[in-house]
Amino acid sequence: MISNLIEILKSFLIIFIVCLPVVFLTTKLRIPSVVGFLLAGVLIGPSGVGLLKDVHLIETLAEIGVVFLMFTIGIEFSIKKLIAYRKEVLLKGFFQVLFTVIITLGLSILFLKESLPKGIFYGTLVAMSSTALVLKLLMDRGELNTTYGRSSFGILIFQDITVVFIMLILPILAGLEGKLETILFSIIKSLSIVILLFLGSYYLVPFLFHQIAKTKIRELFLMSILSLALGTALFSHTLGLSLALGAFLAGMVISESEYAYQSIAEIKPFKDLLMAIFFISVGLLLKPQYFLDNFWLTFLVLAWLLFIKFSGILTASYLIDQNLRISLLTTFYLLQIGEFSFVLALEGRKLGLINDDFYQIFIGSSVISLFITPLWIEGSHKMADLLLSFFSPKLYQRYKKLGKEKKETHLKNHTIVIGYGVAGKNIVYGLKTLNIPYVILELNPITVKKYKSRGEPIYFGDATNLEILIKIGIKTAKILVISMGDHIATRKIVSIARRENPALYIIARSKFVAEIEELLKLGANEVIPEEFEVSIEIFAKVLEKYEVPKNVIYELLEKVRSKHYKAFRTIEDLKLDSLEGLEFLKEIHTQTFLISHKTSLIDKSIKEIALRSQTGATIIAIKRSSEFIVNPSPEEVLKEGDMLFLIGKEEDLNKAIAYLSSF
Repeated sequence: MISNLIEILKSFLIIFIVCLPVVFLTTKLRIPSVVGFLLAGVLIGPSGVGLLKDVHLIETLAEIGVVFLMFTIGIEFSIKKLIAYRKEVLLKGFFQVLFTVIITLGLSILFLKESLPKGIFYGTLVAMSSTALVLKLLMDRGELNTTYGRSSFGILIFQDITVVFIMLILPILAGLEGKLETILFSIIKSLSIVILLFLGSYYLVPFLFHQIAKTKIRELFLMSILSLALGTALFSHTLGLSLALGAFLAGMVISESEYAYQSIAEIKPFKDLLMAIFFISVGLLLKPQYFLDNFWLTFLVLAWLLFIKFSGILTASYLIDQNLRISLLTTFYLLQIGEFSFVLALEGRKLGLINDDFYQIFIGSSVISLFITPLWIEGSHKMADLLLSFFSPKLYQRYKKLGKEKKETHLKNHTIVIGYGVAGKNIVYGLKTLNIPYVILELNPITVKKYKSRGEPIYFGDATNLEILIKIGIKTAKILVISMGDHIATRKIVSIARRENPALYIIARSKFVAEIEELLKLGANEVIPEEFEVSIEIFAKVLEKYEVPKNVIYELLEKVRSKHYKAFRTIEDLKLDSLEGLEFLKEIHTQTFLISHKTSLIDKSIKEIALRSQTGATIIAIKRSSEFIVNPSPEEVLKEGDMLFLIGKEEDLNKAIAYLSSF
């Protein structure tokens, strides 16, 4: 057992040591990190240097990585959103697979003289694209919610579903025993899983997660996420579906609850690490020597694969969208051969549908297609424009015009308001009055729907997500106002925003005193603490009663705010030396007193306790829960938990605290 553990640790150590320089170098050369992971797999694999011994372990971890990726994607695409994308999933996906199989079948019969079953099998191999690679690139580039991103996603989901049925008909294609009843039974099982998950999404899972979240134990929350992701994937696999599809459906269950974004944040480190291992495992499949011995044949097969995929995807996408540019971009993203094709090829080899030589040529061509995918996606927009300008100059000029107009109307020097509660609405009212461009980000879908219908530029999204901030223009914004009450999220937002836009002016709201210094260190320009703002407003009212000039009050309050409320956060006196003629204010002090359950002050009126006559200090305000009572009447009855705001000379306040404590 110890020897197995040592072997596992050695495998991980080799992976990390090789990946560090390889991925670092590819990143420096502006080559996507995915290519670096693929290269690392080739280097350390059995056909490379041969450093990695336990290939099975890596393949297992890679499969878990795909599970976590699909779980995360499922959270991003809720059940409602998936229904909204039914055109992409059902129509585009269906026609893409159908057209690809038909084209491959025709070419196989015409040139390779293959039988009908083998031609269909070849078509299924070519039809699959890499869900793991494409969705990772779309997420990394912030393009998952673009038109071509949704189109690519829909086709990929249909492909993943199709794999299940292809696996079932392989024995039939191979001429072995296979029954139609088996396929129909699988369809019924698939529909049953979807129905169960729909019910779970609305009843069981949100309830369980709510109970777990109330414990405030992060480890328990993380374990519940992992249990759901892996458990649903295993349940799906047991019923004959793929692990990845089950994980995707599990993610959609979470997406219907308020814990979706927190789930993504918790599982992301696992997903990123295991996805890196997945791409390394793909690199292990490539045999460099076999590739060199069959160099031209491999590239010839690759050229045919790309031609077939290009034709099938472009035809299906354009048939549904009638938009040549979106169809071209979708095609460029899905040109590679996917990881599920490797599974199908291996199964086909076992059943005699392909021989060993064809298997190696196909795997070599497929892995190369994965290698070059990040590179051609990088230039996909330029290639799409080039093809448009060549085949349809008028359409290209029209697109350029629309693109230019869109770019010119893009928000710049705008204000981003995060949180649309009372404070957020007041801020937006001021921005609207002054005709300042703004964007609102809110997590409450009801609020978003309500104000979206009124024409407000409000979007639903978690501001701690970098891609969402980029989408609403964090890099070109002038001011960021965080008016939400979640102090943990506020810290993260400030940190991300400062990193993405060093010139951004950040104003953050805080409930807690301890948050002020930390938020300033993270990059906030101003922090507005709720309790101190109330305090200084009360203080301003007091000064007005003493007939202090308004402009002097404003100067004093500005002084307090400019020092980040230091005067209220420490025992230091408020310095007023620069305000001539107001020396008497130096004698004025404020103090607070909390009425606890142990005191007999409860249910007594201010008149009854006679604080002013006994000590000289005055109660100027009472904070009761979220309510503030300014200038309370003598008949006001004190309650447990009340915070009393006192004013007077220092010696009077000391007497008052001692007097109140004596009750």
